[in-house]
Amino acid sequence: MSSFVPVSDIREPTDFGDRDFPGALVNVTNVCNLSCRHCFVFRADNPNKPKDKMDDATMLAQLERLRDKHHIRSMLFMGGEPMIRKNLVLQAMPLFQQSSIVTNGTYGIPSVPGHLVTVSLDGPKAMNDPIRGEGVFEKVREAVFARDPNDGTTVMLQMTVTRENAPGIEAFVEEVKDWPVTGIAFTFYVPSVDDETNLGWPDLRDRDRVIDQVIAVKRKHPDRVKSNIAALELMKSDRCLEATGAHGETCGLRRMLPLYMGEGGNFERTFCCYGNNVDCTRCGAYAVFNGYHHRMAGTPEDA
Repeated sequence: MSSFVPVSDIREPTDFGDRDFPGALVNVTNVCNLSCRHCFVFRADNPNKPKDKMDDATMLAQLERLRDKHHIRSMLFMGGEPMIRKNLVLQAMPLFQQSSIVTNGTYGIPSVPGHLVTVSLDGPKAMNDPIRGEGVFEKVREAVFARDPNDGTTVMLQMTVTRENAPGIEAFVEEVKDWPVTGIAFTFYVPSVDDETNLGWPDLRDRDRVIDQVIAVKRKHPDRVKSNIAALELMKSDRCLEATGAHGETCGLRRMLPLYMGEGGNFERTFCCYGNNVDCTRCGAYAVFNGYHHRMAGTPEDA
């Protein structure tokens, strides 16, 4: 029974079977105020095109029902830009034992004590703004410094590394290392099967050298850069398929339930969190390799 609206007013959520999903993510809006070229949400063959919307009451109730049916413990709130529906997100987060938000930071940094907020930036100011928009870096900086750093919210800055911005890895860390955040993280571009953006690395041996750059800044700033060296090493070209499989067979993220907005304002599930047409052989999602490392080591993923 929903805690938010009468049962009679809410349609049942999409049937995703009976299996458990300890973790899930939900796209709360198709709208974003930015248009980053590397964003996996809006590229071709992903379901997140403008479609019918789901109202707040329905989404809250359906998330609660899906939580109970699939025993969902953690939920990632994303978009589009989820802070466009800030009130909805803040009402939905307490439904789950663990909640996190991925935001571009231009609407401010929400205070959610005990939870994680990941703020996306794509390099130092001179490199970020051509990718994410003029003035975005400074707007995010102002938002980070305006928040209470002692409110109990874990705030991470995350750079998605592409062939375009890879030269800015070290400069990015140097520029943000003294910001009042919990740490700095890196993930890598996840291409589609027929990717034509030139943002990825056709030969993963070329990406290996960029991974080494991230490892180098981790060793230089071990307390600020939160990436795990063992997980980064798993991303190397001679090992990466261990963690992903050619078609996602060993990918831990495929154990999550991705809730994208489909036709008729109903949730639909994608092949993986990054969409329907991902190239698993060139996956760059740090979470995939970090999760695989910890599963193999028998250690918690936040270790």
